[in-house]
Amino acid sequence: MRLSRSPAHAAAMSASAGSLDGATLHATVPPDRWCVTRADIADFGRIVRRAVLLGEVVPTNMDDFSPHTGPNIYTVTAQLIKPVTARCGNASWALMLHPEGLLCDLFITHAWSEGAFEFVDKVLHSWPRRARNAYCCMLSNPQNLDITSLVRDPLSSPFAIALRAAKIMLVVPNDAGSIYTRIWCVYEAFLSQSWNKPIFTATSPIPGLWRYVGALMLLCLLCAGVSFLILELAAMEYRNGLFVYPCLGLVSAAGMLTLVMKPSRRLTVVNALGSAGCGLLAGLSLRFSLTGTDVGVYSIAEPPEAAVMYLLAGGFFAFRGADQLWDMQAEGESKKLRRGFSGKVEDAQSSVAADRERILAEIRGHRQEAAVEHSLHVLFAAGMSTEEIRTAASRHIDIGGAGSWSISLVFIVGVVFVAHPLTHAWRGSSCAGALAWVPWAKAAEGLVWLEIFAYSSPDRRGIAAAAGAKLGAFPYFVVWGAWVMGKLLIGEDPGQANCVPDFLGLALWGPLMLLVSLTGLGGCSVVPSMWRRCVHVLLRHSSMSSHPPEWSSDSGTDLDGTASEA
Repeated sequence: MRLSRSPAHAAAMSASAGSLDGATLHATVPPDRWCVTRADIADFGRIVRRAVLLGEVVPTNMDDFSPHTGPNIYTVTAQLIKPVTARCGNASWALMLHPEGLLCDLFITHAWSEGAFEFVDKVLHSWPRRARNAYCCMLSNPQNLDITSLVRDPLSSPFAIALRAAKIMLVVPNDAGSIYTRIWCVYEAFLSQSWNKPIFTATSPIPGLWRYVGALMLLCLLCAGVSFLILELAAMEYRNGLFVYPCLGLVSAAGMLTLVMKPSRRLTVVNALGSAGCGLLAGLSLRFSLTGTDVGVYSIAEPPEAAVMYLLAGGFFAFRGADQLWDMQAEGESKKLRRGFSGKVEDAQSSVAADRERILAEIRGHRQEAAVEHSLHVLFAAGMSTEEIRTAASRHIDIGGAGSWSISLVFIVGVVFVAHPLTHAWRGSSCAGALAWVPWAKAAEGLVWLEIFAYSSPDRRGIAAAAGAKLGAFPYFVVWGAWVMGKLLIGEDPGQANCVPDFLGLALWGPLMLLVSLTGLGGCSVVPSMWRRCVHVLLRHSSMSSHPPEWSSDSGTDLDGTASEA
């Protein structure tokens, strides 16, 4: 079999061919070192694609695979992994590449029914940043050896030993059905819950994601240019709010709708309108700056400053577009994990009946059926299952979307608590005299929040982003707008109109968003029930997306397939 592979893999396979004794190797190297690196998985994906292209891995009666997802793991194991590792002394793919072994810090759980291309794309895209080496049964277990004796006792099986060493478990959903219909996957969830291992859902990269974001931002810039050129070419000078206030109304309405609507085509239109409206306002602002026009709010937010802020607001709508795509993907992966799963541990199946009985007996012996089911429901709802999120869910906090964060909310906090006060300080439109430090302090507060967010664990970023936007940025905008309009209506000099909103942001909303971000779900879950309902409001529609943070089957199918085919 001719295979296209990286130089490192070629050298490893060449050195291993005929020189390894797989049985001895797997008897001397502990299972928690039967691991591969991220680069190994990337190379494996290229090898599979090349093998399919050359006709060395072909469809079967059981697997008429598509070019998009690729052959399933059963097919890849039978037609690729077994022949290649047989030439290398029957060691596993992992020990064929690394005979000395690599210490496990990531455990990948999946079902062999998924396509290999789908599997590789999801694992590479979701690989945790601090992880180095991963246990994945199709690559870690010796597919040409009989490992039946190794799995008779589930707790001493290679799966359990590797999972105990790992810091993180990565779940790979698939289109065929829930991996939790298989008893070995349920057992791994049981061990992860017992050992407090965080569980994350793997997702694929979204094709065209950043092109879509760029298109929305380009729309904003084009509208800015169009509005500027129309006024410039027509030599118009508007000294009233004929165009300004309708555009402000459009942007305000789009901003409210994009925060409460669920992902849909209508939301795509809303984000486009919001981005276009921001562009129109930016162009008008630039035009007014050249003519010295004083139009309502521009007496407070001077045109150059306003143009920058409107373009940044257009960035908010562009990032909401990214959140929309991530939300849709996260909901789809959640459905895949739920599809066919009854919600009961006892309904999980195995091709080896004895395995199922032993695993169920162990879970029942520890009286953990309800705890495992709870952990899985947390995973389905939040996109991850960690001790903190499970604890919050057990205290009746709705944790839907808690394991994800919204890039648009993080962006708007940066705009409101960093960019906005810095422009005020630069233009001298905030506090003066002894309080001239207020906008600078507010910007420093925003930088502190961004630092907290950046170093928060993945299960805390969702609540931090929501708190920053909903307890900090949005209340500030409401008060700022009301204060500024009030100044205009009563005819007062609006020279330092930003002072009071900036001070309130510094003294009230800033500390509140910092407190909740530092406390996380764990702290919020111990407060009275009224506050817990507030947490639910914070998380609602914040975003279900799991960004690349932040992060086999080891299922009955995987293990059973390995044991029976070995």
